[in-house]
Amino acid sequence: MTKKDSILTALRHGSLNRFEAERMGDHCLPTTIAELRSEGHVIDGEWEEVPTRFGKSCRVKRYRLVGVQ
Repeated sequence: MTKKDSILTALRHGSLNRFEAERMGDHCLPTTIAELRSEGHVIDGEWEEVPTRFGKSCRVKRYRLVGVQ
């Protein structure tokens, strides 16, 4: 299974942000999302705030595959 296949499977079962994708071996989720979109997959992105290990927060996008329940 390729990295794109793993990310697409994860999106079919829920949603991902870049930190969750990092644990799956994807070090640049926005690039993978762009590749999947170029292949015709409709993927929505929504900003969210997540805590950092330094006690602050940062904004990242949470991606979801459109049309999947």
